Amino acid sequence: MNEDHDSPWEEALEVFFQPFLQLLFADVEALIDWRQAPVFLDKELQKISNDAEQGRRYVDKLAQVRLRDDVEHWLLIHTEVQGEPEQNFAERMYHYYSRIRERYQKPVISLAILTDTHPGFRPKCFSSHFAGSGVTFHFRTCKLLDFQADMDKLQHSDNPFALLVAAQLTAKLIRDGRQRADNLIGFYRLAIRQRLDRQLIGRLVIFLEWMVALPAESSDYYDAYIDQLQEKAIMPYVSSFERKGIAKGFEHGTQAILLKLLARRFGELDEATLARVQAAKTPELERWAENILEAGTLDEVFAEH
Repeated sequence: MNEDHDSPWEEALEVFFQPFLQLLFADVEALIDWRQAPVFLDKELQKISNDAEQGRRYVDKLAQVRLRDDVEHWLLIHTEVQGEPEQNFAERMYHYYSRIRERYQKPVISLAILTDTHPGFRPKCFSSHFAGSGVTFHFRTCKLLDFQADMDKLQHSDNPFALLVAAQLTAKLIRDGRQRADNLIGFYRLAIRQRLDRQLIGRLVIFLEWMVALPAESSDYYDAYIDQLQEKAIMPYVSSFERKGIAKGFEHGTQAILLKLLARRFGELDEATLARVQAAKTPELERWAENILEAGTLDEVFAEH
């Protein structure tokens, strides 16, 4: 996993880009000429990010696509993966739209995935007007919470991205470790039935495991169950070694991201803090990352709730 990625969503968007659009923004997907592969503009994205003001501003994915009308467009994908709604989210979307438009003079489509659990958080536009002058900016959003009633449909969809949405909902809405593990086992079974090559199935499984973090006892239960399936050759696609090895890579990526966020928020970190984060496992890292949103000190980030 690229350690510059903020979450598995960013890599998943790139790996399953067309399925993502098919599921969440079908009308946009229908506009694109898929005979030409999308180009993900990481360097251009970095330039935009470097120009942005300090704070929690970032663009997750910037893709260049060719539409069916043979006109080149730049497609801005912004995913909201924070646990709580952000007050200035719409303004942030506007800032990135205007920066990309100003720098590259290309048409831009702005899309946002909202993964929080607050039903009322549904930003769709930014508006600022005064004395007859101003601007109104509209962007597209998809609220994953709206899929909650369609979990069964998601799990049995031929679209691999539907499983990722189901996994995200499980991670957000289910707290019982055993139930999360049972759901993840179900996702594992469904993943290997997707009409994908072995490598893509493997990556899909890792994304699922990363999203649905398990406490230690439930993780042992999950691993034992999957190992049993492997021994019976029911699921030969992803070996236990591969799963644990790639998952470890995700863990290291999360450590790097958390350290970056802590340094941005609280300044230079001491040796004890660096060592604590580098020794932590995924559940702790995710809890600390959520704590950053409201913490005023490092002690509050690491506090047990």
